[in-house]
Amino acid sequence: MTTEVTTDVTQTCPHCGEQVGPSDQFCENCGGGLRVLRGATADHVGAASTVCRSCGREVDALDPDEPGDQYCPDCGALRDDGTDHIDIDLGTIAGVSDRGLLHARNEDAMALGIRAATTSAPAVLAAVVCDGVSSVDRPQLASRAATASALDVLLTERNPDVTATAHIQTAVSAAAQAIAGLPYDSGRGAPSCTLVAALVEGTEFADITVAWVGDSRAYWLTAPGGEERSTVLTTDHSWAVEIVALGELDEATAAADPRAHAITRWMGADASDAPSVTQLRPAGPGVLLLCSDGLWNYLPEAADLASAAFAAGATPYEMATELTQYALDSGGRDNITVVALPVVPGTDSGVENSTAETSPVRNGVGHGGGEQ
Repeated sequence: MTTEVTTDVTQTCPHCGEQVGPSDQFCENCGGGLRVLRGATADHVGAASTVCRSCGREVDALDPDEPGDQYCPDCGALRDDGTDHIDIDLGTIAGVSDRGLLHARNEDAMALGIRAATTSAPAVLAAVVCDGVSSVDRPQLASRAATASALDVLLTERNPDVTATAHIQTAVSAAAQAIAGLPYDSGRGAPSCTLVAALVEGTEFADITVAWVGDSRAYWLTAPGGEERSTVLTTDHSWAVEIVALGELDEATAAADPRAHAITRWMGADASDAPSVTQLRPAGPGVLLLCSDGLWNYLPEAADLASAAFAAGATPYEMATELTQYALDSGGRDNITVVALPVVPGTDSGVENSTAETSPVRNGVGHGGGEQ
């Protein structure tokens, strides 16, 4: 389970943004409590239906710590452990995670939260999305542990002497440590996952910091017709991207290769936790979108994602819901996770990416987080 983080003094309501007094316990405008808001996949584990999704048999409540409980005693199908479909709506940030149509379980995970501004620190929006590597033992445990642990750090008040880049790197390191402590069957390999994390700080302007390992992505989406372009903020740690960067193949040839989606960085006991990091101060309003490849495989281009997101509705939850449904309607071949964070911009903008070095391929061909 996740750990709730609270602040001692708040200046703005994390629900509606209304100004509040330093000693207020509840917002007079909306009635919301002035604590940090958060939600995570890990919170839903065990809250499963007592009806088998395959044969309809009534079964006992699932105990996630009992391996035998994971399967229906009648038909033997893998049971929903409470994570087949998850909606988390915190108002100003929302996420949806779905098993998809072909996978037996949801190996994706998400964690998202809001921390109100204090007298010593700005307001914070934070989110983490992970996609389990299907070829290893219990990848869903890696995703759940990584998202919850990284969010704990991101919602902790940052020392002014610590940069946002260092703060998010610490969050990724915490995720790596959580994964490394998981038990596993050595014959299948340690639980592993991809990760993308975002930290949005500020009120009058927004400073965005994104870190990632693998091929889960972050996009900056602007309304169609706006002055600022929608763009993908991350560069996949994948075979196709790195072979093109080396100049050995062109993009079209690399994309058609069976190894195209094989990831070259991942989070696990047998991997480096070093993320790539990018920072952005947008020039105009937009939406920061985090997602697993269960969505972007169907809508890889930022402009297409923006059109679909802004057509879906005005709220983060509407955007995340409709984009998830788009992936399901397009085939739902993989687990799907989508988190939407609308952002209030500042006056300066710029994107600065770190350089990704070439690294080994994870377990051979085609394991880009979930199965391709």
